Order: sequence, then C-alpha cells, then structure tokens
Amino acid sequence: MDNIIDEAEDGNVKGVAEILCKVPEKEIIDTIAKRLCREKGDPVSLLRTVLQASASDPGSRKIGVELYKRCIQILEKNELSSKLASNLTGMLLIEADTLNNSALAEISSLFIDMVKGGSVQCGKGLALLPKILSALSVEETVSFGESCLSGEKYKNHVINSLCSCKWNTKSVLHLAAMFKDITLTSEEVKFVLEKVLRMIKELELADLPALVYQLLLLSNKGHKRLVIDGVTKYFIEQDATHKDHDPNEFSEDLLEGDNFSVETLRQTEGTIILHINLAISMDQELGREFIKFLKSNQSDTSRVLAPFVLALSLSLSRIHRFEGQIFDLLKATIIKSFKDSEKQKQSSWVREIVPDTCHIQEYVLSTIQNSKHGWDHVIQGLVQLGFGLMDAYGPKGAFGRIEPGSIQTGPAHSACQLGSKILLNTFKAHDMVRAEILEQIFNRVVTKATSPVSHYLDLLSSTVMSAPQRLLESSCKVRETFDYLAFLTPTAAEGLLKAIHPLLKLSMSLRDSLILVLRKAMFSRQLDSRKIGVFGFLMFLKNFRILGGMPSSQASQQFSSSQVQADIHARYNPASNEALCLEIMGNLRRVLTQQADVRLMFYQGIYEALCKNTQIMGSVLEILLSQLKKYYEPTEDVNPPVKLDLCITAQGDQIYLAEPLAHMICCIQLCLIKVSDIRRQMSGDHDDTVMEDSNHTQQELEDKMESLVTRMIKSEMEDFELDKSADYSLANSVGVKNNIFSILVLGIYESLMEYTFNTGQYSESSLQQILHLFENYKKLSEVLKEKATAGAGKKGKPPTGNKTPLSLLSIRGTTEILRALISETAPSLTENLKILRDDTDFRRHIVNVALQKIHQVQEKGVCDGAEGGDKTKILQHLICLAKIFITHYTENQRPEEEGKRDRSKYISGQCLEGLVGIMTVISQRYTEQFCHCLCEMVDADESEDVQEVIYSHIKKYQRLVMNILKSDSEDKNMKEVQLLLGIIQILCKQLYSSGNQFEKVLDWVHKICTEQSIDDIPTCKLLFSMLLAFTQQVKSCPPLLRDLSQDVHSQLGDIDQETQVEDKTHFSLVTQRTSAPVLLNLVLQQAERELDDTEWVVARLRAETGQASDEVEVDLTQKEGHERSICTRLGILVTAFHELVQAAVPVGGCMENMVKQATRLYGTLTILVKYYLNLYQLKAGHLSSRFEKLVKLIGTHLTQYCYAMITYIQQTESEQVQQNVDKGKKDKKKQAAALNAGKARVLKESRLIPNLIFSIETFEKFLIQLSKKSKVNLMEHMKMSTSRDFRINVATIQAVMENNSDSQESEEEEEEENNQNEEDQENEENSSEEQENTAPTNKRPPEPLDPPPAKKSKLGKKSRAGKV
Repeated sequence: MDNIIDEAEDGNVKGVAEILCKVPEKEIIDTIAKRLCREKGDPVSLLRTVLQASASDPGSRKIGVELYKRCIQILEKNELSSKLASNLTGMLLIEADTLNNSALAEISSLFIDMVKGGSVQCGKGLALLPKILSALSVEETVSFGESCLSGEKYKNHVINSLCSCKWNTKSVLHLAAMFKDITLTSEEVKFVLEKVLRMIKELELADLPALVYQLLLLSNKGHKRLVIDGVTKYFIEQDATHKDHDPNEFSEDLLEGDNFSVETLRQTEGTIILHINLAISMDQELGREFIKFLKSNQSDTSRVLAPFVLALSLSLSRIHRFEGQIFDLLKATIIKSFKDSEKQKQSSWVREIVPDTCHIQEYVLSTIQNSKHGWDHVIQGLVQLGFGLMDAYGPKGAFGRIEPGSIQTGPAHSACQLGSKILLNTFKAHDMVRAEILEQIFNRVVTKATSPVSHYLDLLSSTVMSAPQRLLESSCKVRETFDYLAFLTPTAAEGLLKAIHPLLKLSMSLRDSLILVLRKAMFSRQLDSRKIGVFGFLMFLKNFRILGGMPSSQASQQFSSSQVQADIHARYNPASNEALCLEIMGNLRRVLTQQADVRLMFYQGIYEALCKNTQIMGSVLEILLSQLKKYYEPTEDVNPPVKLDLCITAQGDQIYLAEPLAHMICCIQLCLIKVSDIRRQMSGDHDDTVMEDSNHTQQELEDKMESLVTRMIKSEMEDFELDKSADYSLANSVGVKNNIFSILVLGIYESLMEYTFNTGQYSESSLQQILHLFENYKKLSEVLKEKATAGAGKKGKPPTGNKTPLSLLSIRGTTEILRALISETAPSLTENLKILRDDTDFRRHIVNVALQKIHQVQEKGVCDGAEGGDKTKILQHLICLAKIFITHYTENQRPEEEGKRDRSKYISGQCLEGLVGIMTVISQRYTEQFCHCLCEMVDADESEDVQEVIYSHIKKYQRLVMNILKSDSEDKNMKEVQLLLGIIQILCKQLYSSGNQFEKVLDWVHKICTEQSIDDIPTCKLLFSMLLAFTQQVKSCPPLLRDLSQDVHSQLGDIDQETQVEDKTHFSLVTQRTSAPVLLNLVLQQAERELDDTEWVVARLRAETGQASDEVEVDLTQKEGHERSICTRLGILVTAFHELVQAAVPVGGCMENMVKQATRLYGTLTILVKYYLNLYQLKAGHLSSRFEKLVKLIGTHLTQYCYAMITYIQQTESEQVQQNVDKGKKDKKKQAAALNAGKARVLKESRLIPNLIFSIETFEKFLIQLSKKSKVNLMEHMKMSTSRDFRINVATIQAVMENNSDSQESEEEEEEENNQNEEDQENEENSSEEQENTAPTNKRPPEPLDPPPAKKSKLGKKSRAGKV
C-alpha cells in the first residue's frame, strides 16, 4: 500500500494502475478512507490519482466506483473539515465525467439507498447527485440490473425513486437544496415540490424558514403557484390550531411546550414572510402569481383573510408595483365577506348550502396580535388598510353632507368599523405608528370639510381614551388642529372638542391654547365660528366643575375616571377651576349681543352646564335675569307682558329674529327648577353661603315667571297684534314679522305650561292655569293652521314657513305630563288631574309632542330640549313613555270599559305609533339592552330566557291584532293593525330565526294570510311582506312564491280570455284588488332576491370547482347535492313564473317589472348552464337528472308562454293607444298627448321585450353547447322562437286581406256601372259592332290597379273560399 501512496502522491497514474491490479480492493479503499478521515498528507490528490488510474484500466474500474461511493458516504457523515470537504467535492465533481454510465447508475443507486436509509445528514454528498444525473441524462442508454433505459428516462427514474421513498426529517432541507441544481422537466418540478410540501408538516418550526427559502428557489423552475398554495395552506392550518391561544399565558412557564411553540410559530411566520417578500422583490413573476392566488380565492374569503395570508399581503404591499392591486383586492374581499355574511343571515337556504362564515374581524385582529412578534414589515400595511377601509366605506352624504346621528348599517358600515378597529388596535399595540395614525386622523378631520368625518372623530375619541399620554406627546399636532377649529363645520368641530376634552385636564398649556382659539372664534365674522366658540366654552363649564358643589354623581358628571388614572382635578386647585369658569361666564355674556342662532345655542347649553357644574348657578341666573329684563314689561297692568318688537331686527326690507325669547324663557324655567332641586338636596349637607348670593336673583326670576303665567293667560291674541285678520304670508315683511311673533308666543305658552306643571305640585289652580295657557296656545295655532290651509288653497301647496314649529317642552316634562294624564293613580291627585284628563285636545297635543321627540331620537339619536342629548336619560324617558302607551292602549281595548275607550280613542292610534317609534329606537340604538328595556316596560322578571321574554311580548301584540280582526267591521281600525304588526316585526328581528319562537310567529302570520279576509291594501301588503321575509329566514321560499303566483293568476284571469281559470286561492287575503300591483310586486321582489341567492351559490360552487384542492374533490357527493337543490329551487321558480306570465296583468309598471324578472330568471338559468359547461371543461362533473328535468320544464312551461305574453303586451298596448287617440280626435292636443304617450311606451317596450328575447336565446345558445358537450339532447322540448322585431301573424293578415278584397270588389262594381251609363249616353249613335268591340275595354277602370292590392285581393278570395 505504501507503494500506491508514494506513486499516487507523485502523480504517476500508470504506476498506480499497475499496482491496483495486485492489491486487494478492500485494502485500497480502507487505506485511502483512513487517510482522508485523518486528513494526512494530501488525500485529495491521492484520491484523484487513484480514480484516474482506475478509470484508465478497465479491470480496476470497480475499485474507482467503490472508492467514489465511499467518499460520498464520508462526506455525508460530516467527519471532514469544511475546506477538505469542499476540495473533495470539487475533485469528485470533475472526476464524475470519467465514469461510465453503469458506474454513474450504481452511484445514483447509492444515493437512493442513502435517502431510504435516512443516512443523509449534512447534504455535502448530495451535492454530487446533480452532476451524476446530468452526466447520465446525456447517455443514450443506461444499464442497471437487467433493464436498459435512455439516460433521460433513467434520470427520471432516479428522481421518482427519490421522491417516492420516505424521507428522514433531517434530510428534507438538503434534498430540497439538491433538487434546485438538477435540470428538471415541468412534471418533475411539480412532483418534487409536492413531495417537499408534504414534508412541511413533519419538520420542526425552526427548519421551516430555510425550507421555504429552498422552495422559493425551486419555484424558479416553474409551478410558483403550487409553492404559494402549499405554504399558505400549512400556516392557515397552524393559525386555526392556535387561534384560541392566550398570549398572557407565557407568564407561568416560558418553557412550556405549547406556549413556546406558539411564540416560535409567530417568529417563524415573520421570517417566512420576509423570505417571500425578498423573493418577490427579485422575481416579479412570483408576485403576479401571488396576486392571482388572491383573486382566485376571493370566493373563499377565509383563505385570503387568514392571519398569515393577510400579513403576507400587507408585507408585500410595501413593494410599490403591487401596492395598489393588493389593497384593492383586500378591500374587495372584506366587503364581499360582509355581503356574504349578510346574505347568509337573510336566507336559510344559503345557510344550508354554505354553513361556514368567515370570521373576518377575528382574523384581522389576530393579525394585529401576531404582529407584536417583531413583524415590523406588516405594521405599515395595517395602517394603510385601516385608513383605506374608512376612506372607501365611511358614511356618505348627499352633496357631501350627512344627517348627524343617523343610523349607519350594512356591509359598508361594517367594513368602515373594521377599519376603525384595525387602527385602534394597531395604535395600542405599536408605538412606532402612533404618531402617524394621529396625524392622518387630524389631517382627514381638517381637510374633509365637505365629507362626513364622524367615523374619524369616533376613532380619535377611542385613541384618546386608550392612550391620553401618547397624545400629549403629540400636543404640537393637537395645537395645530386647534388653529383650524374655526374653519370646520359646527358638527365636526363639536365632535373634535368632545373627543379631545380629556386631554385638557392633563395639560394646562393645551387648555390655554384652546381657550385662546375659542375667544377668537367668538368674535369671528362667520356665524359657524361663533357657534363653535359657544359650544367650546359650554364644554369647559360642563367638565371643569368648581369643587364644593354637589358630588359629581348627583351633578350628572359624565367624565369617566378610566380616561385618567389619577383624580381629574388633582392638577388644579378649586380656585383655579373657579377662576376659569368665571372667566368663561364673562365671555359667554357677550354671546347675548350676537345673532339669534348663537344665543339659541347658549340657551340650550347653559342648562346642561348648570346640571353638571352647580356652583355656577348664581352667574347663570344673573345673566338670564338681566337678559329677561330687556324684554319683560315690568308694569303689571300692561298686556302683553313681553316686548316682542325688541325680539326682531330689520335689515332693509328683511325681518330677522334677534332674540329667541321663547327659548330664553324655557331656559329660565328649567334653570329655576334645577336650582330648587339643588337647594333642596344640599340644604342639610353643605354650607349655603355660596348659594345665598343667588337667592335674591332666584326669587326675582320666580316672581317674573309667576307674573308671566298670570298675564299671558289674560293676554288675548289681539294684544300681540295676532288675530285672524292679521297677515301671515311670507311674501311681505308684515307677514314674516307676524309669523315670528306667533312662533315666539307659542313657545312661551309651552314653556310656561311646563313651568307651571313642575312648580304647581298638581294643585287645582296650577292645573287650571295650564289649561288656560293651552287654550290660548290652541287658539293661536288654529289661526296659523287656518292661514296655512288658505295659502295652500290658493297656491296648491302650503308655504314652507307655516310648518308646525318644534315644541319647547322637554322630553322629561312631556313624559311627566303624560304620566299624570294616563298612568297616575294616586287618589289624592286623580281628582285634580281630572281637569286635564277631560280635555281631549290637551291630551292629544301632549301625545303629539311625545311623538315629535321620539321621531327626533329615531332620526338623530338625540332630541331637542333639556336632557335631549344624554342617551342614558333618553332611554329612561323612552321606557317610561312606552309603559304609558302600553297601559293606555291595553286598558282601552277591554270591552267592559266601552265608555272609556270611546272617550280616549283619539289618542290610541298615536300611542301605538309612539310605541312603534320607541321599539324601533331601542332595537337600532340600544340593541344590547333590548331585553332589559322590554322587561322594564311591563315590569317583568329579567331572569327568564331572553327569547321567551321577547316571544311573550309578541304573543300579547298578536292577541291585540286578533281582537281587532275578529271584531265587528265597524270597529275595525286597520291603521292600528298595521302599527301592531310593525311592533311584532321589530320584535321578531331580535329572535333567532332557527328558534321555535320564530317559527311560531311565522305560522301565525301564515294562518292570518290563509284564513282572514282583509280588504285594506296597506295591511295586506304588510302581512304578505312579513310572510315572505319570515319564510325566507326559516325555510325555502320558492314554494310559497309558487302558491302566491297561482293565486294571482286565478284572481287576475288568463291572457287568453277563452281560458277559464279556477277561482280558488291558497290565501284568503289574495283578491282581485290586492293581486296587482301589491302582491304581484312583492312576489317579483322576492323572486329577484331568490335569484340573487341562487346566482351567489352557483358562483361559489363554480369557484370551489376551479380550486384544484383535495378537499373539493372529497366533497363531490356534497356538491352534487347542492346542484340538485339549485335545480329544484329553480324548477319551483319556473313553475311560479309559468303562472305569472299567463296572468292578465294590467299593462304598465307591473307588467314591466314582470318582464324584467323573467329576463333575470333566464339570466340565472344561463349562469347555471355555464356552470355545467365549466364542469365538462374541467372534467369535474356531469349533468344531474334534476337539471334535465329543469330544462324540460322550461321548454314546456315557460318559454312558449313568455312569447304569448309578449304578443299579449303588444296587442293590449296598441289597443290602449288607439282608444286614447279615438277619444282625443275632437281635441288635437289630447290626440297629440295620446300619441306621445304611446311613443314613450313603445320606446320603453323596445328595450324590455328585446332584452327578454335576447336572454331566452342566450340561454338556448349555451344549452346547445352543453348538449354537444354532454351528448344529451337538451333541446328536445325547446321550440323555435317566433317573437322577433319582424313577425308575420297569419290570422291578422288574412283578416286584413279579406277586408281589402271586399272593398276592392265593391269599388270595381260601382266603377263599372258608372262607366256603362256614361258610355250609353255619349255613344248612342255608334254602331253595335263598335259597341261590342269597345265594351270589354270600357268595363275596366280607366287606370289599372296597383299590383300589390290586386295580389292581396286574390289571396283574400282564396282564403275566403277555403273557409267556406
């Protein structure tokens, strides 16, 4: 052996070759292997020489192959130093070219055995396999064992063998890295990628980033989409497994297995997202494949919005090329997800077909939670997505305006709310983007002057509450926003001030900056700026309470201590707050010299400020007293007691209101009552020194109010120069002045009524005063109504200035008065209250005021007057009103109280209307407290099941409905039935559609529709709409539509007058009067919704079919079941339309709607046909027998009847046009109008009917294609279309031709007789031969007839002869 080593080190290949034949093979290999492992001498040169020597001698080649294999094994054991291993690998790669194909095949078999045996440890030996396979692939033939293959096929065999065997988890990474160096065909790449992706589940999390990196490199060879699908699928499953993990659990044991794996998982995901991001930034094609992945999975939103995929998308959005596409796709997917969820809630059939819903909010918020694990590359995308959703789907208003407080619902609102939650949670989780989020919020509030910004202000308020200290760090930005405050709309400015007011208690400098801005705003030329200034100062008074007054709980202090952990007044001493409030009161005094709108804001806000900051009562009363004195007539004998002339101002010919005197008196009476309450509550607990100063002011104001009450009762309308003879038109200054005066006087009456009621303590004298005040109020309001009616008679419409003014009664006062009128049962009070209860007009007026307040809350969430802006108190008053309404209505339905019912019937309907309004408000604005409110309304126990509580209320209203329906016809009040049904409808929205209670309500509605005969159209419409809506939520709706369609057909009759339709209906409510347009339009609307649902389900099934995933293939039976369900559903709808298109529907709106829905039906059927075409194209399915029956049904029961309907429409319309023209023959204007109307109808028809025909023919076109694909004759029952723009109606042509032939024959006979007489007279002297020769020619007319009439005449004769 020493000789071999010496010769090899000298590089003597021939000498080594000679020695190799003499030395045993095993000894040579072992010796060289030992020198290699010990790294003695230059083992690489030794090895190279030995390999070259073995290759030169055919007898020694086996030694070279075995030595080569031993080197590979040594490399895989990782026993060599990196440098030696690298040199050895390089040498072996070079020497591989000297090996013959059998040696290469033997070495490749070694690799297969190593992979099978799991001996691949470091991958250094695997680096040789690409070279081996490359050398093999160029060989023409390769022999292994008894087989012989071409080099390329053998390479394919090796790759298949490698991928088919089981891989050790330690070898996966090395094998993946090795495959990227092998030249592979597309099929081989796919095979390898699928094998590697299957191994992902078996690897440790720490190895996944490296493996994904290798996969991304492998994807350069092709099948990029496969890599994206595989990686995302794995992490979607992992996220689903760990979705319930609580991150706070780490505190107990950091090394605990599950917690540690979740932490590692998040870090692994973050690293992989970075790898993919880097790969896509260098390979645009991979990015395009990812975009395609998002687009193709939009139907399955749970894949696109899964936390890992969403995070990956947001990370890739940093690449400018893909930014716009990714955000557009994410927004579209989110809004689609909300729309799908809405559709599933509304339809039980959709829930049955697609039961799973994407919990989108949970997914998105999970992504934010996961981003805490160092995913900095995702955070910026979260901010952009949040603002993108809020910008795109925020509230929109007409002309840039939106009614403040209006209810926002639907998918767009949900998407906007999600955007807000994304930003809020990102703001809480990541310091790095807080400044940017705040800046973008402020920028949008300031710059979007013409758009609603309430959603941004809500977000700002939430951020202030969650991290007030963080906003103080951005105080410069807040101050900058203050500079733009005066330029905002009042609504936006008020929202901004409310949002940031907690900061003012944490920063003196911020507070001082705002006060300076508000002062400037107070003296601005712009009215809106002045309003903002007043609102800001009032906000200071409410929130900077002077210490020493009532406790904050009694003073209705609403500032939450959760905003600031320390005491909110700890930074200020009492003197500081007192000085601030006194300074503000000084600024507010100047308000009373400005415009009426600014003063009005002061009067409306100062009472709330007094309630929350009781120590300012002296200043408030003093300001109000000094202001009242300006307009109060001090002389007791002079009437009226107020100087109305000072309340107006004139600019040229225009008259304006200068002082809202009624609101001032309303404010005074509220403040006096509040001050009295404060004194009563504080008299025993506190020192009265502060309040002594205001005693005199209070007494003086009370005296003036008492005087006002007495003198306003005595004052007649003439005292105010307001009587029936006065001018109330808005065309001149006198009328404008009288209107202003009348509104002021009405407001004063109402304010004094409330004051007298609150201070009189139900005394007989006070109640008499209230009635006298109301009598005066009624007289004046009747005059105004009379004048308005007279104006309407002249102009055709009432002038806008004569609308009923808003009541100045507060919601508390209205509730208390109503309670006294209806619910008060104390014996000591009922005798005196009888004075008010006997006045029906007064009761009706108070109920109307309550309705006004309820409608305001319904529209805006707040109402006018005191306590109208406090949502908690509004809810309390609404519950109290509901109690009163329920008590009054139920008590007046009892037969034994017939007299009482007659006496109070004037307000029963109003009570129900108010109850509907209250139920609506609570269901929309206080949803979470709905059950609690219901229990309070009837003093029920709240411990019962919520669904049972709601259903018990529903049963009560059901009984009331049945009582009315079963009563005598004279007593039926259908308006009340509608209101009661409206309440039931609202209550049913709170029931689970899958519960027994909901089904019972549906059965009850169905029973009414089936058994009751109601002639009132609005009631019937409401009942049928409830029946359709409830049925859709509980079960399949098409069978109901079919029954209703049959009823409509039976009531309207058939388009063929000779056909008799059976006069029998499924529902007693269906009559000829209710069939069209009421019921027909409802049926068509519901049919449209059903077609929408069907199209949605078909689109979803098609998308699932297109996804090449194992799960879809497994669910083949389920998919076929869904197809059968769709076909059955469409078959029933086809049957329903079979009835409708035969019904003699009046031509007009109903018929147009029916043609549109018939067109839509064929469109849906075409979508289903395309779905089956797609199945055949993908070889993923076949026609179901149910579909073949559906096609047969369409051919026999729908298409031919649609053409008959088209003929009926055209004939009926032409007859109507002709009738209108005939009627207007005497009047040319009427005739022209009739013709124009006919032209307009023809133009409309020219669009609708061709659309229907086109949709039918499109359906048939794709049906023919499907017949060819499926080898099934689907056109067997389809007849050729006959309705075209040009159509020959044989019967009509024959009739016309007969008429033409008869008239032509009579004309010919007359002409012949005339000609004969003339010839006899003129040619008496002519010879008989001449007469004979000329007679035949003279029998003919002088001019021949045109050929077309002659032909028609002959055809007419033939047809007539045939008939005979």
